[in-house]
Amino acid sequence: MERSVRLRLVLAAPVLGAIYYYLLLFLIGWTSASLWPSWWFGIFPNRHIAVVTWTVGSHTIGVFSAAIPIAVAAVLIVREQATLLGIIVGVIATTLGVLPSLSPDIWPLVWNNHPIYFITDQIKLLLAVPVAAWIIRKLLSQSGLPTAAFR
Repeated sequence: MERSVRLRLVLAAPVLGAIYYYLLLFLIGWTSASLWPSWWFGIFPNRHIAVVTWTVGSHTIGVFSAAIPIAVAAVLIVREQATLLGIIVGVIATTLGVLPSLSPDIWPLVWNNHPIYFITDQIKLLLAVPVAAWIIRKLLSQSGLPTAAFR
């Protein structure tokens, strides 16, 4: 890896990690606060499945809404290493998001209620940016468009 690419990686990772973290806070909160439409409960066999599906779906939309602009920035900044930068950014944001819940007062509540939601949420947070960056790189390489702001 070239020295200039390493420098851009080192400088961009904490900045994009912080931006991704704050975008996650805003967009997950915004999508989670949206109410389901009146017809939503009619398409599921019971109310519990409808609520869980809405919650997981809105959380996923919030995560990917935050990940896409970060992935675009990663592709523009480091081109071939965009997926690596996406992994680093995902680790930074996930660590910032998980650390408060590891306190002895909060962790038992998280783990004893719905640990599968906690685990799948962390997987989404970790993988959303690198997967989006990889997809963007593949799409741009097929179109022949330049994929980096820096050479």
